[in-house]
Amino acid sequence: QLIKIALPCIANFAINPLIGAVDLFWINRMGNPLAVAGQAAANQVFGSLFWITSFLPSVTATLVAKQYALNDKEGVQDAICQGVVVGIIMAIFGSLAILTKPEVVLSSVLTSGAPALKFAKPYLFIRGFAFLPSLISLIGFSAFRGVLDTVTPLKISLIANVFNAILDPILIFKAGMGVTGAAVATLAAEIISAILFTTVLVNRNLINLSKIFRIPSWATISPLLKGGAALQIRNFSLNLTFLAVTRVTQSIDNTGVSAAAHAMAIQTFQIGGIVLLALSTVAQIMVPNQMVPRMDAL
Repeated sequence: QLIKIALPCIANFAINPLIGAVDLFWINRMGNPLAVAGQAAANQVFGSLFWITSFLPSVTATLVAKQYALNDKEGVQDAICQGVVVGIIMAIFGSLAILTKPEVVLSSVLTSGAPALKFAKPYLFIRGFAFLPSLISLIGFSAFRGVLDTVTPLKISLIANVFNAILDPILIFKAGMGVTGAAVATLAAEIISAILFTTVLVNRNLINLSKIFRIPSWATISPLLKGGAALQIRNFSLNLTFLAVTRVTQSIDNTGVSAAAHAMAIQTFQIGGIVLLALSTVAQIMVPNQMVPRMDAL
């Protein structure tokens, strides 16, 4: 059972780094190291801001798995809807920060007047619109993991990211959009993914749209927020380190060569780390599913 759940998880987590590598490949084909450096800087800022909220998928998957083990369909639905509500709120703040103050956000990795800023700012601005669909997709992935379905998210991710891979060269070169084209392609893929996840969740009665638009009580969302508080400390520390490293590599030279080399190296590293990441997420859903029946037996 562990292998059956883990293998699709590993494949699913492999998609994003591989698509990220595809983005990097096409941007690198522009022949401008500053374009790669700018995209890498903006991508790191977006990623760090986004993954600070990554406790949502972790906690949502655990809460869903617990209710699923209890065979409580209403509880499963409530857990997923709570994650979506909190996700929407966080996405609003994240998007507003990026869309209204892109220079301030980018100042965490780029100095004022940095040559790469010309490429980083428009890329980050477009990605700012992807905050909500990205969170919805991530929560959807967590919801399916919680009910021990790791194949459906894999199919959705494949469909969405194939669109991204196809759109990249078209928008970057044929449409002449450059780095901004890569951001638009990624945004399109995120929107497609969010729509597919929402549609399947509704069709399988895993979410109720009326619950999403209902203001939740503190009692219902407190487990989500309390569980996420501990994870926030870890996420904040890790992403603060990533931002600091990115800032150093971006400031080594004004040509963008060092930053571009670092971007390619870190992308390779991320592809290699997918197995550990996938196995950690499997534990989040397997432990509650095994604990609940045993606690009932006691």
